[in-house]
Amino acid sequence: MNEHDPLRPLLHEWEAPDPSPALDARVRAAFRGRRGAWWERLWTIRVSIPVPVLAAVLLLVAASVWIERRSTPPSRPAAPSGYITRLESAGFQPLPDGATRVIRSGEIKQ
Repeated sequence: MNEHDPLRPLLHEWEAPDPSPALDARVRAAFRGRRGAWWERLWTIRVSIPVPVLAAVLLLVAASVWIERRSTPPSRPAAPSGYITRLESAGFQPLPDGATRVIRSGEIKQ
């Protein structure tokens, strides 16, 4: 490239031609043609997220779901008839008169 090139002075003298008005009109028409309604453009939106950031967010979501599942006790299905058929004996005290009471699950205890 450091050699003497006889075309180098000609290249420095050359100027690029000005674009024609038709080119400007075509560029404007192409730009206007791409714009549609906002809801149509919604399907073509691109959002660039770096992979490490995406991986960190996914790990945080997975960890929070895992912790939430561990902290909540498993739910028991409600009895279809409204009666509790399973009792825990912790803190059980027999009634003083020996009578049996049936308490529906939706009733308020008094």
